[in-house]
Amino acid sequence: MQTINLSDAALAVLRHRLATRDNRVDDSNREAYRELVRAGIMFPVSGFVNGPEASFRFTDEGWARRGELIGDDSRP
Repeated sequence: MQTINLSDAALAVLRHRLATRDNRVDDSNREAYRELVRAGIMFPVSGFVNGPEASFRFTDEGWARRGELIGDDSRP
């Protein structure tokens, strides 16, 4: 398994997303989500109304490794 190093901003978005299930994307967090895409943790989803990168979803590997990625080994 590949080691993934994330910026503080990407980790904050990831932790917030997992803790609250809040998936709002705006200009304040879009680059952090893009970093999660580059790391293979999430993928962008386009919306009819909101256009490209309207939302981001976990990849299968990203979801499986979520506890490891945020440093919470108790999370499955």
